[in-house]
Amino acid sequence: MRDVMMKAQELAEAILNSETYTRMKKLEGEVRHDETAARLLSDMIEKRQTVESILSSANMKPEELSSASLEMEAAEKAMNENEQIAALKSARKDFQTMMDNVNQILRLVITGRVDDNPSGGCCSGNCSSCGGCQ
Repeated sequence: MRDVMMKAQELAEAILNSETYTRMKKLEGEVRHDETAARLLSDMIEKRQTVESILSSANMKPEELSSASLEMEAAEKAMNENEQIAALKSARKDFQTMMDNVNQILRLVITGRVDDNPSGGCCSGNCSSCGGCQ
């Protein structure tokens, strides 16, 4: 058990030291400290919370929901057009892809399958000819 925990620690450290992770963390800091990007994120969160509040209201008014939804969409569009936020979203996607790949490797080694499909999925275990699972 101790060996497994040590290897898990090594894996965690490798992830923390990866270019993918360090790039994502750097961009998170830049977005957090950029007034424009921080304001756009805050505005989007506020608009989303307004929509969620309306949806959870017992006496929801459709016109109020429609108006709040349009405001949220505009805030999301403005947020997504910001270069720093777009770079951060891309970095987060790259990090998630890396983590998904790590999990797939663990699953393959432990179960012999890439996914949780009891039939064994579409993977032969040889990634050199992989076209991706459908």
